[in-house]
Amino acid sequence: MQGIGEILKKTREELGISLEEVAEATKIRTKYLRALEEENFDALPGDVYAKGFATAYLKYLGIKDRPDVVEVMKPKVKEPEIPEVMEEPEPPRKLAVTPKRKNTSERFEETPLNKNAKLIIILSLAAILLLFVIQGIYSKEMANENQPEQQMEQQVEENQEPEKTPEDPEEPAVPQEPEAPVYDGLEMRLEIINANPNAVDQCWMQITVDGKLTETTMSEGQVQDIKAAQNIQLNLGNSGVVKVTLNGQDLGVLGNQGQVVKKSFNLEDYVTQTQ
Repeated sequence: MQGIGEILKKTREELGISLEEVAEATKIRTKYLRALEEENFDALPGDVYAKGFATAYLKYLGIKDRPDVVEVMKPKVKEPEIPEVMEEPEPPRKLAVTPKRKNTSERFEETPLNKNAKLIIILSLAAILLLFVIQGIYSKEMANENQPEQQMEQQVEENQEPEKTPEDPEEPAVPQEPEAPVYDGLEMRLEIINANPNAVDQCWMQITVDGKLTETTMSEGQVQDIKAAQNIQLNLGNSGVVKVTLNGQDLGVLGNQGQVVKKSFNLEDYVTQTQ
């Protein structure tokens, strides 16, 4: 959709409309509208969302059927890319390294240990062995000395331990349940879900909140929150793509795709606070 951003921004500025006004009317977030005008399509959720947002934006500006807009919105067919054949590089040649041979005198000549070195090694081994023997004897004596004290402490602890009686059973811990949210009216959320992967789902709807009527069209990815004191009435033109949540309760979709559904929600029919 290269070129759509210039058309949207120029037309909006000529009409003297701000991005916030467009976002309020189309229920599309301001950051997505700005991404469309700047043609920053990577910032949008996907190609399907980008086309759906652009269609809703064009419809709001009243320029959907202009020839230049139609040309921009046409799908572009990419030419197949022919991969280049890369020549495999020749493997590097290994250089043969001839090991250096020792002469006969170097191979068979060994430096013998002198008598002093042998004596030092023997004395060191004897000293290490003597240390191990002394440590073992000392550890055994310490264990024998501490054994009566440990037995006495264990006996005192056994005498001091209170006996448990069946009259005083331990009460199991009661897990506390998380507090449920409290509602003082009706709080509803409408969300257009992705019911058709190959198309942008939309729904025309009429919403009456405590007697006040509004009419709008929502596209896939858009969310609308509604608050009412007593009553909410819905008239959905494509109920199969609208997910409804009321006072934290997921009601799912109210009908099938393409089905018109009218439904009323009254305060007295729903529990609005935790008992």
